Amino acid sequence: MENILRPPRPPTAGDAPAQPVSIGSPPPAKGFGIADLKHYFHIVVKRIWLVALCFVLSLTVMVAILVRQVPVYRCRVTLLMSKGVPMPYSLRQVESQPMGDYLATQQLIIQSGQLISRARARLNKPAEEVSRTITRISVAPVGKTAFLAITVESLDPVLGSDMANALADEYLDFKAEERLNTSQATVVSLTQQANRVHEELKRAEERALEFARQNSVIAIQERGNVAARILGTLSSQAAQFRTQKMFLEAQQPLLSRASDEAVLAALGPAGSGIPGVGLMSIAAMGVETNAPAPAVGGLEGLVEYGVVQQRGWQEQRRVKSLLEARLAEYRTKFRDAHPLVQQTMRELKEVQDALNIELQFALRQYYAQLEALSIREQASKRVEQEWEEEALEVSRKQQEYQNIQRNFGRLQSLYDLAFNRLKEIDISVGIEPESVQIMERARPASSPVTPRKLQSIFIAALIGLGVGLGLVFGLEYIDDSLRYPEEVTDLLGLPFFGLVPAASWDPEDLRTHILSNIDQKSGMVEAYRNVRSALLFSVAGSQSKFIAMTSAVPKEGKTTTCLNLAVSLAQAGARILMVDSDMRRGELHKFFGLEGGRGLSDLLAGQAKPEAVIQRTGLPNLDLVATGPFPPNPAELVLRPEFKAFMDHARRQYDRILFDCPPVMAVSEAAILTSLAEGVVMVVWAGHTSRKLVQLAAKLIQERGARILGCVLNNLDFSRVGYYYYSTYYGYYDYDHIRESKEDAKT
Repeated sequence: MENILRPPRPPTAGDAPAQPVSIGSPPPAKGFGIADLKHYFHIVVKRIWLVALCFVLSLTVMVAILVRQVPVYRCRVTLLMSKGVPMPYSLRQVESQPMGDYLATQQLIIQSGQLISRARARLNKPAEEVSRTITRISVAPVGKTAFLAITVESLDPVLGSDMANALADEYLDFKAEERLNTSQATVVSLTQQANRVHEELKRAEERALEFARQNSVIAIQERGNVAARILGTLSSQAAQFRTQKMFLEAQQPLLSRASDEAVLAALGPAGSGIPGVGLMSIAAMGVETNAPAPAVGGLEGLVEYGVVQQRGWQEQRRVKSLLEARLAEYRTKFRDAHPLVQQTMRELKEVQDALNIELQFALRQYYAQLEALSIREQASKRVEQEWEEEALEVSRKQQEYQNIQRNFGRLQSLYDLAFNRLKEIDISVGIEPESVQIMERARPASSPVTPRKLQSIFIAALIGLGVGLGLVFGLEYIDDSLRYPEEVTDLLGLPFFGLVPAASWDPEDLRTHILSNIDQKSGMVEAYRNVRSALLFSVAGSQSKFIAMTSAVPKEGKTTTCLNLAVSLAQAGARILMVDSDMRRGELHKFFGLEGGRGLSDLLAGQAKPEAVIQRTGLPNLDLVATGPFPPNPAELVLRPEFKAFMDHARRQYDRILFDCPPVMAVSEAAILTSLAEGVVMVVWAGHTSRKLVQLAAKLIQERGARILGCVLNNLDFSRVGYYYYSTYYGYYDYDHIRESKEDAKT
């Protein structure tokens, strides 16, 4: 134990520096386990009063509602709906309505105001009473069946069942009236339509007879056939005339390029007795009208082209050739005045004149024939147009006659349809198109449907528990204080040294706060012993001789914790020196009833020696240095060389030196003192101090180069964290002292 309490040596420059703890770093990922369930259970137990309050309030409100709520009874009538063929209202085709649409239609009919009013009147009760008692009427199909359920909710079960049965009976009466009205309306409608069709049929028949009298139907058909045949003949003749005219016109280019003899040969003899050729068809000869003219001109060209074919013309041409040869021969022998020459020239001239006369006549005959063909073509077109008009007139009358016949047939079909429908209605008068049966009548309900007391109370209990648990976890989430060891290690990243329970200290007698004056078997003593063990058995704590005790803000119990930790270390045999370094509000000397007039401030100011300021506390192995007079500049005093000289002196005389430092967030010298110490122990008021302030204070200490050894959760209140949760850490210790202290304080 002595080796643990007294570190073998202070840390030297050769030692590996301790790694600072990262403040605010995210905790390592952990799985959900039994510890988490216990944690949530402790959260609920800590504020179980809030859950109970919400539970009781919810039940109270629900009971009050149930007491004031009037019971409502539900009665139901079940109808079986059978859909038949609907009654035809007119001559149009009647389509069957789908079953789903049919049931939806019947629902609306039953829920209509007319039917509900008839059902109310059927009850023979005042309308105001019925309206006040009946709260709801609904109609709905039963699943995917042909059943309809009429449900009536009422304050009176008897009146509710009577209303449901009356509504079903009125619906049956309504359907019977509807069938009767439908049959009568159908007969009237079909009769009116049949009479109207009959009148139209008579008019159509008279119109057909009148048309037949004015126009012979057979003559119209014959005229149509004759017109068609004549139009065919006229069209053929017009085509022939047009073709002949085209043939004649096609000869004009050939005649204009040929010689007179060739023209005469092409057109044929003119009746002068001179043998020649007749008018020939070039197309009939197999020559196209646009064929090129013969390469050789004159008569030879026409003969070569195939126009001249008669032997008389060739003989006449031979005679002309002989005369021309004879004339040429005579001119070689005789002069032109010679009788033989003159005779031959006269004969040759006569032949040529005859050919010219024949040529002129043939040309006149050609143009006359061309004009005649034009006249015939135009006449044929005019006649053809007249017959076309005749054919159109005949076709119009035929179409009119067909329309009359078609309309007559349509009206006859409509009349037959109306007559057959009337016969069908006579046959189906006794057949019901729809069948509605009451399968189950309504009976007075034995128990109300609302309020459902057990269900409502159960729901209210669930709501109360849910709201209570929500508030509990909400308040737990809003609470920013540190309450559990896991929060110290996970959120702050600091080692956890222990829990110190809250105690009802006597503020007037500070000596009762000292650990040596408390029952050594109490849980309070064991708590400080656990803090001592955590400090001594930690690697950093075992090597730290100069330890600074501080907190984030004032009033967190760091002075009491520093005092009792020093007492616990002294009880273990270590020589301990307590230094009250809070030179603004230090009161550590008051716990021992010592004087605080001379102390640390005198020592740092150079006005006293260490031996003069160290006081005996009356406890073995425990000495104290009070604050002394409060100086105006504590931060400057801490930085003086006298502080280092004092520390060197204390190291030689004591095993450990505990400094009770001021709060880090309150004064500046706290950060200086912690940076000069070899280790820092932070004291946090459990369930009170904000974790953000603690994180900021720890970060400030580490930024000054100090090493935080661990954290102590002080002044733990069982009512805030739960006694069961605290007992999981120190359940094997006896806390009767704490309970007795609380009872004494209450007394």
